[in-house]
Amino acid sequence: MKLIKNIQIYAPENLGVKDVLISDSKIEKIDNTIKFPYPIETIDGTGCILTPGLIDRHVHITGGGGEAGFISRARPIDVKEILDAGITTVIGLLGTDGYTRSTKELFAKAKELTQKGVHAYILTGSYAYPSNTLTQSMEDDIVFIDSILGVKLALSDHRSTHINNDELIHMASRIRTASLIAGKQANLTIHMGDEKQALEPVFNALEKADIPISLFQPTHCTRNPHLFEQAKKFADLGGTIDLTCDGNGKTLSYIQQIKNTDKVTISSDAQGSWSTYNEDGSVKEIGITPISNLKNEFILLKNELGYEKSLPFFTQNVANVLGFKNKGQIKEGFDCDLVIWKDDQIQHVITNL
Repeated sequence: MKLIKNIQIYAPENLGVKDVLISDSKIEKIDNTIKFPYPIETIDGTGCILTPGLIDRHVHITGGGGEAGFISRARPIDVKEILDAGITTVIGLLGTDGYTRSTKELFAKAKELTQKGVHAYILTGSYAYPSNTLTQSMEDDIVFIDSILGVKLALSDHRSTHINNDELIHMASRIRTASLIAGKQANLTIHMGDEKQALEPVFNALEKADIPISLFQPTHCTRNPHLFEQAKKFADLGGTIDLTCDGNGKTLSYIQQIKNTDKVTISSDAQGSWSTYNEDGSVKEIGITPISNLKNEFILLKNELGYEKSLPFFTQNVANVLGFKNKGQIKEGFDCDLVIWKDDQIQHVITNL
């Protein structure tokens, strides 16, 4: 058990200064004053801020990269890097390299992170179609593996397998059925590239088939102006869009252009590679994205919008669109995924007691 005293809570809504009692990895009680009949571990929260732990839905936990040969492969992420960024939940996925990287490796890394105190889930699949899976099919992955929340696919990208419209509808239908059987909110997370068709394959699928728009969840939606215009249209229809941050606050200008931000999420693409290309298609420059970008982006948005308006993009919205029932908010009965801040510095990260 643990007691946090006299701390300002943003849950994300402003709850004021309260005491918080944590027991058995859950938030047991939130009240103005909590007194306990015997001594327990107590944190003095005077002058500090308590928020939900950040959720990063796009992390290459086993390392991404590889587009400039084997020497450009990124290393796996370390649990300390995740916690130092105030992140208590990550969703791991594969990137361009679905050949030397495997879903088995991804699954094992997620188990390691979970045992070390971070809630870690994964997506099956990679850029390619058919999907890179843990079992014999993506449906079995979703139905039988609790930690698998959906499928990854690349669209409108020169590194994708250029799935056609019928294949996309077929794939989404299979994910939908598996999701219903598993009792999950499984999704198709779509890496969006720079090609001109952008989100048109998704719009075509929605027009031709009776598949819920919530199943399609595009990411990297600010990659170019044309894609972002289509992403805004997708959001207007009730779809979820994910914005990749660089830790420099640029997501603010995009958020301000979206009418309904309840389903907008922000992620880091950590340990994935960023790259630029020469005219002949060869790699010009390549680098690796740090997970600290998510924390830095949150701080910059918080300074502009305040805690209540900025937190949901990193907590509540993410939990809602991924189907997490007890995460993303500070509420009695919810998981004790908490971060204590003081002057934009992390003082404590509390998770998996």
